[in-house]
Amino acid sequence: MKRVLLRTLTDDDLIGEFITRATTLGEAINYWLPAVKASKRLVQIEKEMKLRGRQFRIKLIPLLEAQDRIIRYYAARELLALVPERSRQIVEENSRQGDAIAGDAGMLLYTIDSGIYTPE
Repeated sequence: MKRVLLRTLTDDDLIGEFITRATTLGEAINYWLPAVKASKRLVQIEKEMKLRGRQFRIKLIPLLEAQDRIIRYYAARELLALVPERSRQIVEENSRQGDAIAGDAGMLLYTIDSGIYTPE
């Protein structure tokens, strides 16, 4: 709804609109199954890459220059220990994008900077 239209709503109607939008957003975040499946699959792939060791992960370095920022971001996450300066630059760039990836990137930077997580 446009801001002007919201001003015309009664208090009860505005609360109802809030409930509707909060419910819709919550369902989108919590029940978006394609994202959940993709996330689980990516975690499985990341585990396999770690099992294959650093020599395998070196093969990801060209992805740091991929056209797609999401590919660059996920590659950078995997390469923080091997290519720390470029990887951190990519993570920082993504943390300023204003989307869900930005939130993930920001939390990653926080965990690194606070010592909670050390890239391996």
